Amino acid sequence: MPPTRSLARAKRALAALPGGGGTPLANAISAALELAQQIARAGDTPVTVFLTDGRANIDRHGAPGRAQATQDAKAAAEAFAVTGLNALLIDTSPQPADAARELSQAMGATYIPLPYAGAAGLTQAVLLAQPAG
Repeated sequence: MPPTRSLARAKRALAALPGGGGTPLANAISAALELAQQIARAGDTPVTVFLTDGRANIDRHGAPGRAQATQDAKAAAEAFAVTGLNALLIDTSPQPADAARELSQAMGATYIPLPYAGAAGLTQAVLLAQPAG
């Protein structure tokens, strides 16, 4: 989703978001980092929100396999952490998942387990993650 200050727009976009299937998580983290850095260079303060169970299963090159995909995701998360940018990782697993928690730690993100998250819960989590000021 492109950057927005509109919670209504974010709610609409998130309501239609499909889940499941292949997860090239490292590529998603890298793409989000690139966008957040562009926003920061423009003088704004981005908060990057990840909705994931933390289980990568597609590696950086598009090949299936959890082992390499997990290593790639961890490396991308560590690259995100180095920047010091704000991030929120919302664990969408039915029960809090170690994979998501570990990924958020590697990323330096705030971890929020939110199984079966609805629009209201997501909105509240994002509002709480906004920097003061």
